Amino acid sequence: MKIAALARQLLDELKSAQDKDSELLRESPEIKTILKKLIVLECKNFCREDNEKSSTCHIKICCVERKITGCWECLDIDSCKKLKPQFIRNNKKLKKLGIEEYIKQYE
Repeated sequence: MKIAALARQLLDELKSAQDKDSELLRESPEIKTILKKLIVLECKNFCREDNEKSSTCHIKICCVERKITGCWECLDIDSCKKLKPQFIRNNKKLKKLGIEEYIKQYE
């Protein structure tokens, strides 16, 4: 995921700056916490690589069980307890725009 990669890159840059006597991370430790949360968003395997339920990802397991490509195809997305609100919004946007148009926004 591009966001996770960019967050990792920014965290590395900030750590490097801190080593050079920058006070940004010392004065604003929440920046480091937020970046670490964004880094966690990085999936190691794409959901559509296979249809195995052996994954530990509860979202992938749900998609495989429902025989859908991704959450944007789910009829129960509004009541989903697995996704955080921002992911529900993103998936609704993906459904509305379609995969190709959605991806173009992030290229």
